[in-house]
Amino acid sequence: MHYIVAVPYDLSIAESIGKKGSENSIMFFNRKEEGNTIVCLVPSNPEDKFHSVAETLMLADQVIIDTKNIDSVFGEVLVAAKLLKKRVIFTSENEVGAIAKGMDYEVSDRDVLVERIIRYQPQKVKEQENQKTVVLIDKVFPVKGVGTVALGFVKSGIVHVHDTLRHNSGKEVFVRSIQSQDVDVDEAEVGTRVGLALKNVEYDEIDKGDILSSETFNNIEDISAKLEMTDIWEEDISEGRRYELVSNFIVCDAEVKNFDKSTGTISLSLVKKVPLAKGDTFVLVRSRMPRIFACGEVL
Repeated sequence: MHYIVAVPYDLSIAESIGKKGSENSIMFFNRKEEGNTIVCLVPSNPEDKFHSVAETLMLADQVIIDTKNIDSVFGEVLVAAKLLKKRVIFTSENEVGAIAKGMDYEVSDRDVLVERIIRYQPQKVKEQENQKTVVLIDKVFPVKGVGTVALGFVKSGIVHVHDTLRHNSGKEVFVRSIQSQDVDVDEAEVGTRVGLALKNVEYDEIDKGDILSSETFNNIEDISAKLEMTDIWEEDISEGRRYELVSNFIVCDAEVKNFDKSTGTISLSLVKKVPLAKGDTFVLVRSRMPRIFACGEVL
């Protein structure tokens, strides 16, 4: 089983769970345990690049929240996890039962966090062979003698060596080889952190936030979505307001074109074309706390 875990603000927790791997706006800590693979996601610089906090929370199956300090930062992460309906593991320093009411959560001592993580059975995509393959890309670079290598997560389906996938630009790319946790593999399932050696594409033709898919995936710059806001510190959403939109590794500014508060339907214009499709989820980020105040599903 593959577990993706967000650790928004406590680097020491991630360091106790796994060994540091790659880094961009997110640090990745990896561990193999009893046949399972855990990947912890930690924002590299959350105050300067707060979008990285949103990225980790969206990508994760579970969120570990440190309870040593019950402060505004704790509250902000709690609000976001509740909004995204994420399973949470709270550390045991302080009692959180009252404020975590209604959430899927448990409390754990730090020395048994790994056991708690792998005890959970995340809801993975069923009948993966029949699902379209989608790989979320967060980093791309050239390797001498290999060519273009893309790092990311398998979002759905199964990616195989020698698959032909489509980049969201429409370009077809060939999967020469796959690595997971520095080991060559023939295929990778949902939730797997992968390194794909690609043919027929240059490294500077792929950006963070792009996808590789078994089906054509169009870039869009105008979306309609069903929006859900936190029930505290609501936002007065009006035409012309601008927010930061985050969907997995996609980060871009968005302007409100229309918002129907009675139905929760919003229309947004994005500053650039991005690979979003019907059913994809995102969060909106504002400048004041709680910065992650709304999540949406593309219609």
